[in-house]
Amino acid sequence: MKNYTNILLLIGSLIAFSCEDDDGSGDNYSVNANYVGDWMQTYFAQYDGEACSGTPDFVDTLSTTKYTLNSDGTVLISGTWFCNEDNNTTEEMCQDTWGAKGNNIKIGTGFFTSIYTVTESNGETSMTLEQQVEIGTSMDDMSPACQKSTYTKQ
Repeated sequence: MKNYTNILLLIGSLIAFSCEDDDGSGDNYSVNANYVGDWMQTYFAQYDGEACSGTPDFVDTLSTTKYTLNSDGTVLISGTWFCNEDNNTTEEMCQDTWGAKGNNIKIGTGFFTSIYTVTESNGETSMTLEQQVEIGTSMDDMSPACQKSTYTKQ
């Protein structure tokens, strides 16, 4: 199950970061200096069903994914097996754009966008994404799941 979930994570990440059409500031999104910096993944879980609630089916305790949100509206992704170089500026797949509006951070462009909700608690700033996915062993055996990712600003 863990290998299958990792494959789903890879596909989701590739989809989320494979397109670069604008600077991440469309729809009133712009760089917010408070969000510039490194964001480390501190939680990932997959839940059965469409809601990210209850007891997760899978919790990733090994991931070291990092988003580096830069002041020019670009983001660098590192800590994954396909973006394993810190501050990777040579691999296009490990780069994208970002912008913020209110308590949301948008990473990616166009259809391939993820919108994280920013919260503050106990002096830590985190961004969280909950997304519905379909999982299964074949296209004929798909069922809904919810994936929750949290990144904490360093």
